[in-house]
Amino acid sequence: MRLFVAIHPDAATQAWLAESQRRLRKELKRFSRDLRWTDPESIHVTLAFLGEVPEAAPVEQALQACRCAPSELTVGGLGVFPGPHRPNVIWTGVTDETGNLMRLQSEIAAAMAAFVVPERRRFEPHLTLARVKPGRRSRLGEVIMALSADWGSAPGPWRVESFSLMRSQLDSAGARHSVVRVFGAA
Repeated sequence: MRLFVAIHPDAATQAWLAESQRRLRKELKRFSRDLRWTDPESIHVTLAFLGEVPEAAPVEQALQACRCAPSELTVGGLGVFPGPHRPNVIWTGVTDETGNLMRLQSEIAAAMAAFVVPERRRFEPHLTLARVKPGRRSRLGEVIMALSADWGSAPGPWRVESFSLMRSQLDSAGARHSVVRVFGAA
């Protein structure tokens, strides 16, 4: 089964994300065939991606040791990965002034080291709004960067007190996610 560990936005943040996507669709209308939009209900921050794992039980057991200290996250702005000249992902940022999210992600990464090769890239918390179809980059990155200057942020903080082990099932319509188990606050 294909697994990952994530946190999910609260209802207010999810509503802001859906509105952000509506605004972006309007602003990026000329690029519409180049983009695949994330279902607003599926948007999450990935803390660890495990990929194919034979069974969930050992992963669940390892995650039990991880503690999610309550955090208030700020969501806002726009960006692209890996950069404006080669955009693959359009995202909005996630900031945690306490550092609790970074500590949680580091703890989860250490717990998952028995199951996957640790990620080399630095963890950059974000929420994926859309993916750019391969070979369809044109001037999209420049447009996103221009929009980012005054994009704004969610109306209030998003309180995080848990994280989830998720299952991802791929089909012709894309990935469908389901919760395997939720892990609570410290």
